[in-house]
Amino acid sequence: MGNDGGVIAVKRKFMRHAQGEKKQEKAEQDLVRLQKIKHCAISEEPLLEPIVACRLGNLYNKQVLLEHLLARTIPDRFQHLKSLRDVVSCNFSHKDNAKSDQCGEKKEAFYYCPISMVEFNGCHQFVVLESCGCVISAKAWKELRSKECLVCGTHLSKEKTIPLFLSAEEYTAKQQQILNQKATKKEKKAHCVKETGQNERRKIKKRKAESDVYKRADVSKSITNNVSDYVRKEKNKNAVFASLFKSGQEKKNANDLMMTVGGMRYTLS
Repeated sequence: MGNDGGVIAVKRKFMRHAQGEKKQEKAEQDLVRLQKIKHCAISEEPLLEPIVACRLGNLYNKQVLLEHLLARTIPDRFQHLKSLRDVVSCNFSHKDNAKSDQCGEKKEAFYYCPISMVEFNGCHQFVVLESCGCVISAKAWKELRSKECLVCGTHLSKEKTIPLFLSAEEYTAKQQQILNQKATKKEKKAHCVKETGQNERRKIKKRKAESDVYKRADVSKSITNNVSDYVRKEKNKNAVFASLFKSGQEKKNANDLMMTVGGMRYTLS
């Protein structure tokens, strides 16, 4: 410690610059979180109810999101959004006693967790329950996990939650996972449609073959009926023609007997 070169700088004044970088990084992260909890992820406009959340933890103005979906102008960062089925409507608990500054802006958070009373200000992790859309703190959900929502009493058929405000690394990984799931689901659906189409074509071909059989039978029946009608009409018109269709039990006349006997007489045995 006596100017021998072995002094270690442990005092605050010597570490000031190193701590400044950490403070600046933390301030930037706080600013990003504050931006996310107060503004729509797509339009960057102030959040106005109704508010929806996607599986990546982004918050959107529902009207703005719907307009982008209809116009098909969704940015690449939100390519996992294809319809309103990809988002969940959020039920926030309002904080009525939020104070305002001189400019009329809210100093405190608009929303809070009704279970832990933690403010929704970006400093605490919050989750959205998929079954009912209630927004509570992650700590309250972890400690008081239940089969019913502790806010609205809805039965939670799924214990799935959507964590809000993921980090950049988590966001990219989860987005890729969602896109892969969608691609797999689309392939399965296409395969099912293909099999269904083949089955339908086989059924149509079978019905057509059966129909052709019935048509041929109807044609044969029609021809038979026409021939029967023609024979009946001709029998009424011509006695000689009618004699060709006499049954063996009918009484034979002299000419018939002569032809029969003559035929037997001159038949070679």
